[in-house]
Formats: sequence, C-alpha cells, structure tokens
Amino acid sequence: MSTVYAARDLRFGQVERMCAIKEMGDSEPDPGTRALSLVNFEREAALLATIAHPAVPKIYDYFAHDGMIYLVLEFVDGQDLERTLFARKAPFPEEDIVRWGIETCDVLEMLHNFDPSPIIFRDLKPSNIMLRSSGKVALIDFGIARTFQGSQRGTMIGTEGYAPPEQYRGMADARGDIYALGATLHHMATNSDPRQQTPFTFHERAIQSLNPSISIAFADIVMRMLAYHPDQRYQCVADVRFELENVANQTERRHSISTPRSPGGAKEIEVNPSLEPAAGQLDRRRPSRKRSVRRRNTEDVLSERFLWSTATADEVRGTACYDGESVFIGSYDRHVYCLAPEDGAVRWKFPTGRGVVARPVSHNGLVFVGSEDSAVYCLDARSGGIVWQYRTSMPVRSSAVGHENRVVVGSDDSTIYCFDLTEGEILWRQRTWGPIRSSPVIHENRVFVGGDDGYVYALDLGDGGIIWRRQGGGPVQSEPYVTGSVVLSSSRSGNVVAFDRETGERAWQYMASGAVISSPRVQNGTVIFGVADGGLVCLNQDDGSVCWVQRYANQITSTPLLGKIAGYIGTIDGACVSFAIDTGEMIWKHELGGSVVSSPVYAGSALVVGSTDGRVHGLALATWEHTGLSGEKSEK
Repeated sequence: MSTVYAARDLRFGQVERMCAIKEMGDSEPDPGTRALSLVNFEREAALLATIAHPAVPKIYDYFAHDGMIYLVLEFVDGQDLERTLFARKAPFPEEDIVRWGIETCDVLEMLHNFDPSPIIFRDLKPSNIMLRSSGKVALIDFGIARTFQGSQRGTMIGTEGYAPPEQYRGMADARGDIYALGATLHHMATNSDPRQQTPFTFHERAIQSLNPSISIAFADIVMRMLAYHPDQRYQCVADVRFELENVANQTERRHSISTPRSPGGAKEIEVNPSLEPAAGQLDRRRPSRKRSVRRRNTEDVLSERFLWSTATADEVRGTACYDGESVFIGSYDRHVYCLAPEDGAVRWKFPTGRGVVARPVSHNGLVFVGSEDSAVYCLDARSGGIVWQYRTSMPVRSSAVGHENRVVVGSDDSTIYCFDLTEGEILWRQRTWGPIRSSPVIHENRVFVGGDDGYVYALDLGDGGIIWRRQGGGPVQSEPYVTGSVVLSSSRSGNVVAFDRETGERAWQYMASGAVISSPRVQNGTVIFGVADGGLVCLNQDDGSVCWVQRYANQITSTPLLGKIAGYIGTIDGACVSFAIDTGEMIWKHELGGSVVSSPVYAGSALVVGSTDGRVHGLALATWEHTGLSGEKSEK
C-alpha cells in the first residue's frame, strides 16, 4: 500500500508550488509481496516519465530515503469521482458523464497506442479518475499499469466490480480497460456501486431501470462495453469515443433546438412545424438561423449566398460526392440521396439498415457507399437501383475509392476489402489491428490507408500485400493524401506526418495542438488541415514548417476544399467558412442550423455541405471563387 501527501515545493520560495508525494515502504514481511510492490512502484515511475498527456500527472522526481521510496508528482487540484459521487448521493447528469467518458477515452486511446508498446491501465475506476477544478479529468495511480504482452498471463490485479472477467484469469488487453470504463460510467449514471453487487451482473441492473433520465443511446453504449465476452465489446477505445461523441452531439442538438440562439441578437422567428419539409423534400425557404458574414471586399452578397437546402430526416455528417451530373450524400436517416446540384431536388434515395456517414464514390456509372448496417452497397448512379451488396462483420464508416475494375474500402471489422467493380466478388482482403475508418486512396497501383491501430499502410493494389506499414503517431481516421514523392497523414494524437511514398520513411513531422481528424490537402505548395481545437493550420509542403495558423471555431473536423485563391471548411460551431489560401484570413462565414462535420464539395457552380440540422445545403460562390475549382469532381 502507498500513501499520498500534498506538499509544497520549497525550491520556489516566491510562489506556492504544490506537488503530490506518493510514499511506499519496503518493509513488507513477505519477500515476494515486497518485491512485487517495489516492481510496481518502479514501473509506475518509469511509465509516468515517458507519458506526456494533459490528463496524466507529470512526474518530477523519484528517490529512496530511509527505507522508503517516493514519487514526486504534479498536484491535481480537485477530487476523484468516487468521492464526488458519494458527496452528491445521486447519479450525475448524463451530459457530464458523457463528457468525462470522452476525456477518459482520449487518454486511454493514447495509452493503448503508445509507442513502442501499448499500455493497459488495468485498474480504471472512479477513485482513479480525478476531476480537476477546471472540470477536466485526470487519470491517477499507474501502479499496476503494464505494457501489453499479447497472450502472456499475469497476476490477477484490479478492483472487483470494475475488473473484467478475463482479468481474473490473468489476461489483460485494451478491451479490459473498456470494460472497466463501462463499469465506471454505469456507476456514475446509476449510483449503484458494482463492488457491492455480485460480479458481472450489470445486465441485471439496466441503467434506465435505475435512472430513467439516461438516454437509450448512452445506455446501449455502456452495456456493450460491459459484455462478458471481450469479443462482444467494442474492440478499441476509439470506437467508444466515437459513439460517446455521437451522444454528445445529439444532446447538443437537442439543447440548441430547445433554446435557440439568434445570431447578432436578432429575434428568432418560430416556424410552424406543419410547414417544415418532410425528409427528402426540397426546402427553398431561407432558414432563419443562417447568415453570412463578409470579411473582405468580395462579390458575395447576403441574399445571394444561399441557393438551396434539402431536408433529410436526421443528421448529415458525411461528405457529398459530385460526379459531374449529380450530388450523392448519406444521412443518419439511413438513406443515400441523389440530388440535383443546381437546386437540390431529390432524384432518388436508397434505404440502408442504419445511418450513412461514409462518403459515396461515383465510378464508371456506379455509386459505392458503406453503411453502419455493416454493408457495402453498389448502386446504379442514374436510378439508385442496387447492383450488389456485401456485408462485413461491423459498421462501414470508411469511404470507398474506385480504380479501373476495382473498388477498395475499409470496415470497422479491421479489414480492408477490394471488390470486383461490377460483380462484388472479393479480390483480396487485408487484416489490420484496428477499425479502418480512414478512407483509402489509390496511386500508381498502391493503396494508402490509415487505421485505428495507429498505422499507415501501403498495400499492393493487385493482391493487397503490405508494402510498408508505419506508425502514424495515433489512430489514423483521416484520408491520406499523395503529393509528389510523399504521402501525407494525420492522426487523432495531433501528428501530421509526411511519409516517403516508396519506403515509408518519415520526410517530416508536425505536432498539432489537438487531434487532427481533418484530412490534409495541398495547394500552392502548402498543406492545409483543420484541428480539433478549432485551428486551421497551413504548413510548407517541403519541410512541414508553419506558414500560418488561424482559429475560426471551437472545433474543426471537416476536411478543407481548396481552390487557387480561396479554401472552404466546416466548423462544429455550425458554419461554413471561406478563407484565403495565402494567409488564412477569413473571407466569409455562412452559418447553418447545426454543426458541420462534413467537408464542403464543389458541385458545378455550388458549394455543397451537410449539417447536423438534417439538411444538405447548396451555397453560391462568387465568380472569382471558382478559380481552381471549376470542373472538379469528387470521384476519388
């Protein structure tokens, strides 16, 4: 056992610098127990010394004195979640639990993708999650964390009620941490302490039966995390984070609907619900919450920016595809839409089993798209009729790419598939170590794609063989970009890397200030991408040096669309922003009715973008803005 003290660092006499001192004696009577305790303590010191993350306390010193050993750590000003819950005597609000869950997933994602070896925490529970005074969480007590050792068995260590079944057999992997996080979220949502219950009986204590205010979506996520068999849980913490972020966005959307805010202090006009367009119906009214902000002396005029808006029945989080004649886009209402680019009229829509977040791809008169129902669909571009479908074992959120007689796409089942274009037969498949949500690109008979396992892959288009595989620095969910002799990739850890196209060696690397889900794009010798902290970054293509950084929003996950003069990007704040390529200065900003996580696409004379308000929007561009965009198609 160890004791933790709050202390003041006297070396800083002019300020009060607090630190935490963790003390443990080596006087255990049993030599085996004493040796194990000391090994764990030394392991904790070594781990903390190599980890750099805002949710992990920094280590300042490690020493032995007078028969005791000590860790000097960053002082975390706050209280752990167990004590906070005990003082509250009631479950926390779902919104808070989801936020803490996402933040905990962030640090677990970093640990599970740690280089050179993944780190399994093994003892996640409310008392090991500190809630800082700022409201952010911190993970403490790495005493039994260890590097992942495959199927090697170890000692059963953990806390009963939170530890997964397999940990009792000495097995520990990332799915065990997912179970423990699920048990923690269940405790926070119900105030039912799992240590006081029969182990592995969460299914007998359904969250909503103990707390009816919890949403079905959140409860379903937690119960899947708590599956008895590891194979039935989420397979990586990135999946959990993705689902929790969806719940958070749904909650934010409900709040924005119930308490709408008008831009510029203007009055909000209530619209009779009976006048709202049905799913797939063209809405030619100018939405009351939209406005444009002109920042430069351009041709844009407020009344001319808005062209059309087509309503679907749920959020539009995916990016559109334009084939020169039609716009194809998916919606969470379980449909793929084909729209007219000039007015947004629905030409056809195709139903799938679940939501569609993948970008459709048009190739040789066919449209290929994946769905969260786990299927890949091939549709006739003109009629929307189904040509073939293939069902993978997990949701398909990766966007396909077509090349000659082949189409390549990834799946959450950790597999990259290559299909025959017209028959749907599998030509090859390549297994990886994590979900594939990155969208593959094809260049000179090679397939480049990222994975949630933290790797960027170069595969042979002919047989799917791995040519090279390199660490991307964290889960890679963005689409690689091939330019010249390098392949650009970005990751959720903030790493943006230029790999040599032939060998995979790193040409240069840039560390962003937040997660980078946005895919890098190149124009005029520069690399531009969005950052989850709301920044837009421009780097020199040759060496990765910073050209400029601008901040437009609280968060950007959208991929930029770049012309010769202007670029376009969506923001979580609910806007589509136009910016100058050379300086990043904002040209105009058009606010929509919901968050914009999709990426703008140029379709003829319109800028097409989806929003979580459930609509697909068509925006007008000034004549000069078409430079570098005219004639582009989003077929790849």
